[in-house]
Formats: sequence, structure tokens, C-alpha cells
Amino acid sequence: SSGINAEYGDGPEPCALLCAGTTGIGTTKWINYREHIIVDVDMSDCGFVSLPIVSTALTGDGVTRATTGVSGIYGLTTKKFRIIPTRTHGYDIGKTAREKKWRIDWQAVGHVC
Repeated sequence: SSGINAEYGDGPEPCALLCAGTTGIGTTKWINYREHIIVDVDMSDCGFVSLPIVSTALTGDGVTRATTGVSGIYGLTTKKFRIIPTRTHGYDIGKTAREKKWRIDWQAVGHVC
């Protein structure tokens, strides 16, 4: 099994950690790139010593269902990762993200020792 088990971690107890966060309601720093937007997510406060397992959700005040790519994790390190949502309809995704206060909510499970 490749799962993380707090009882049988890589170091002394407790080694496994569930860490969660958000890029912020109305404060997420979206970067426009063609039909995409990019956001870098900082999880350095979690203290992971190996690559965690990360899951994400795009939330906000609407229109989030008209995107793809939200679960794709790019450039994962122990401290950060990147998400690149893409529009599926002909709207300005950067403008919509800011107006609708989109954010990335995330959870990461990994070892801290």
C-alpha cells in the first residue's frame, strides 16, 4: 500500500499531518495567462519533509463549474504547488475569478518527520 498511515510513519510518532488552507476569499492573486488563470499555493507552514498528497477545490460566488483543470497539481514541492484553471466557455476567466471572489481551498496529507 502507498497510503500514509500515522501509526506506521517514516519517523517517530506522530509523523503524518493533515494540513488545509485557502488562497483567500477575494484576496487570491490570480495570474492571467491566455484562457487560463494561474495561482501559486503556499503550504510552507505545514512543514512537510516529503511530497504530500494534495486535493483542491475551486470555490467562490459562482461560475466555478465552467472551468476545468482545478484538480491538476503542477510543480508540487513540500512547500508549494500551482493550479491552472481553464475556462470552458467564452468569458474572461481572470475578470470572473476576481469578481466572483474565487479561491482555491486545499488539503494536503504528508509526513512532517
